[in-house]
Amino acid sequence: MHFNDVMRELAEKIGVGPLQFDDNGSVAMLFDNEHEITFTPNPDDCSVLFHAELGPAPLHDGKACLKLLTASLLGAQTGGTAIAVHEALGNVVLWKRHDENFADCAALEQAINRFLAQVISWKKQLGHAPHVDDAEAGLPSGFHLKA
Repeated sequence: MHFNDVMRELAEKIGVGPLQFDDNGSVAMLFDNEHEITFTPNPDDCSVLFHAELGPAPLHDGKACLKLLTASLLGAQTGGTAIAVHEALGNVVLWKRHDENFADCAALEQAINRFLAQVISWKKQLGHAPHVDDAEAGLPSGFHLKA
């Protein structure tokens, strides 16, 4: 099944209404009213990029920069995601490329929840933590379409 179809099915399942993909094929969703994740499918190779801004880059804090660099290089501390600093935005960005096709809503939901857990974890580590508890995060209870 095509990613956009699975994403639309998931949105319908959890009651957020019809999704509108932008000109790049991306769609952004807001989880727990705090965590925006953008999903960008690549029709050429069936991959999907998940990404989320974590907050301002701690460029003035050597310890924080070292922690981000070490985590990104080792990978185990990021759950398979990668960390980058978006130069134009000045924000830390967490991203993950999924090369598999999402066969159904359950597979997509699991991938979103794993990524969302990393977003929340890294926001806490960077001091940009919202009030949402890790146990409360995820689909479908905290899922909201970005306005």
